[in-house]
Amino acid sequence: MFTQLESVCRRLVRDHYGTLVEGVAGVLIEKGRLPLGQIVAQTELPALSVRQALAVLIQHSHVTHAQTKEGSRMVTFYSVSIRNILRLQRSGLYMALVEERMGKYGLAVFQMIMLNGCMNISNVREALNYSKLNSTEKQKFAVAVAKLVRERFITAIQPIDTVTKIDRIIQAEAQEIDKLKSVPTPKDLLNIRRKIKDQDESDYMSTEVVGMKRQAPSNEYGGTPKVLIGPDGQPIVLGGSFGNGIDSNEQPPQKDEDLVDDKQYFRIYYDRLDVFLRNKQIVNHFSAKYSEEAGIVLKTILRLTEPHTKTCKDKLSEPVAAQQIIQNLPPDTQLDQAVDMSSDRFFREVPGATEDSSAGRRATLGKMAFALLDVLRRDSSEVVVKVDERGSGQFRINFERAATMLRDECLDLLVLNKFGSTYSRIVRALRDKQKLDEKMVSQFAMMPMAKCRERLHEMALAGFVDTVEIPRTADRNPSRMAYLWYVNPSKQVSAALRACLQGTSNIMQRREKQLAARAPLIAKSQRQDIVAGTSQLSLSEQNALQTLHKHKQQMDAAIVRLDSMLLLLHDIVPGSTAL
Repeated sequence: MFTQLESVCRRLVRDHYGTLVEGVAGVLIEKGRLPLGQIVAQTELPALSVRQALAVLIQHSHVTHAQTKEGSRMVTFYSVSIRNILRLQRSGLYMALVEERMGKYGLAVFQMIMLNGCMNISNVREALNYSKLNSTEKQKFAVAVAKLVRERFITAIQPIDTVTKIDRIIQAEAQEIDKLKSVPTPKDLLNIRRKIKDQDESDYMSTEVVGMKRQAPSNEYGGTPKVLIGPDGQPIVLGGSFGNGIDSNEQPPQKDEDLVDDKQYFRIYYDRLDVFLRNKQIVNHFSAKYSEEAGIVLKTILRLTEPHTKTCKDKLSEPVAAQQIIQNLPPDTQLDQAVDMSSDRFFREVPGATEDSSAGRRATLGKMAFALLDVLRRDSSEVVVKVDERGSGQFRINFERAATMLRDECLDLLVLNKFGSTYSRIVRALRDKQKLDEKMVSQFAMMPMAKCRERLHEMALAGFVDTVEIPRTADRNPSRMAYLWYVNPSKQVSAALRACLQGTSNIMQRREKQLAARAPLIAKSQRQDIVAGTSQLSLSEQNALQTLHKHKQQMDAAIVRLDSMLLLLHDIVPGSTAL
């Protein structure tokens, strides 16, 4: 674990939950999995205070627990989730995302659960004064809650969620071993672990939404085109392999307010929210690389696949038909400026349709969308993949390649800002050409060998490039070795994460110092007689408050930018482990 990680997590816990909870979380971060007695001994706090702090952390899904038999007694061990603690920095991004897609009622429910931890809908209604709303507002509130649950912005709490994953696997293995009548062989253990893994994957791929009273059956394949309301509130026309949803000519089988179980407890589903943040980054990349219109086409593909994408663990999206993409483009989409129709023989006049007719406009829009899909498909990143040539074809998103593309782009930007343009040119040359010696690196980077060698060694010390030794003789004499430079992705990501965490820690320390230095002025500005009007503050005090507010905004923005780099470097990568 990085030394900067503990400092950042401690400050985040302190800002959100106070110093008492920070002490308990800090011990778990530093020491790892511990029972209650050792936590009390390490923190030197009363046992009751430690229990209350652990209850707060469990309530907000930052700590998990598991019971283990030690001798004749059962001992409960507690573990902290560092990834969930780091996600506290994205609270503002999450709330902006929910407000954009779910409206103010969805945002109110989301904020209440984020503030109080696990809650059921009855408690949320009571906290938000639901009884004072009129009938129209109550209906909008119920629809917002149903959309939050159905689209997995919040997810139901189950007993298994409070148990650490490794402990769940150990308990499942123990139960399977107990079923055997003899000592398990290595083959038996291998089969047991494979069975547990398959069961885990089956549970992950389940489409059942826990927390709903009842749910209409859905067909995964076939059927007539249907309409589904997406996470952003826009209708999605589904057909072919996406044949589930509600018929466009039919009414929903029941009201949304009858779907959610009021007694079920819910928590924030951070993994699902990271999917939307990742999709936005993918759209921004292609919009900047090609055009806004190409970004609109890609955004439509991602919006169609979002109902089937649970977390960033998914490596590939579901296939989407090209005709379905065209049908779901926003009504006001203008692709004329993105595609030159005059010089391409692909764009031919539609028989029997004029340019001003609706059929002609649809045909023209479809051809331009096809052209943009072909451009995205032929991109060197291979993020958009065509998987079927029948009819108009089907397309899917390779999230693994998208994560690699965004990670490399983020690393190049970090090297550019940290070292300079010449260093960034060297890194790109090594990534494109793989392993090179100093002479080849200087040729591809177009700089003298002496300067190239100096920059290579400087980046090697920082961890952004590495060397591999190739012996020319059997004795592996260093003087008869060939040394090749290359980019080691894991080592490069570790160096970038260390730099991001160090920068976040430094900014947090500077913010604390500035706020502490101005603490008397801040306390004075919060008095009731001054809140009504700042006339009682002198001009110098008003200027000092404005300067402090401006600096705090700049530091908060810098922390958000560093956290976005952490998202691209680690959180959206399929198969990434905890920090």
